[in-house]
Amino acid sequence: MVNSRNDDNNKDQDASAVPVSRPKALILRDYREAEIRHGRLAMLAAMFWPLQEMLDQFVLEPDQAGPLLYGPVTLPYFPLLMTFILLNLGYLDIYSQAIKDRDSIGEAFLPGDCFWDPLKILEGAPDSMKRNMQERELFNGRVAMLAVAAFIWEEAITHLPLMDIGDNELLLKPAYEVPYIQEWLDSQFSSFDAPSDQASLEQFMDNSLE
Repeated sequence: MVNSRNDDNNKDQDASAVPVSRPKALILRDYREAEIRHGRLAMLAAMFWPLQEMLDQFVLEPDQAGPLLYGPVTLPYFPLLMTFILLNLGYLDIYSQAIKDRDSIGEAFLPGDCFWDPLKILEGAPDSMKRNMQERELFNGRVAMLAVAAFIWEEAITHLPLMDIGDNELLLKPAYEVPYIQEWLDSQFSSFDAPSDQASLEQFMDNSLE
């Protein structure tokens, strides 16, 4: 009788020692949340990286400004702003976990949800609308991650800032500074020769007013 009770206790202990596997849906949800978080960081990096190099070229001396991967000098404004945003994102993680513990949410939450919406954009919205918004955020985050990878590859190969790489000028420079757009504008709006001296210019203006 004692042996049977011991056997039952051993079986209960063995059963409790077996790890309970999480459902695949929750595992995929965790992967999706990690992807959204990385996408948010990539969107910030894809925006701040070219802005930092533009600011460096505008403020610093030509021999000081350079690509972020190899530049000897960089201004601290955007790195400090990025650090501030990262600290706030870390606080949002702590805040969202506190909300989950307070409301006993457990696993019933959407991936990437921080439970903080100061502009009330999604207040009262159905879960389907929230999922659509997160899918758009996920898509933009994936594009941003590819963009950051492309930035690293381009600067590692060329040792040039992003704006000075030929294929990037259409995206990162004003249109009037792109050579072939300048040529097209000149061909469209420079159909007449402007007078060179002051007298000819005054006569040209008088004839135009008549």
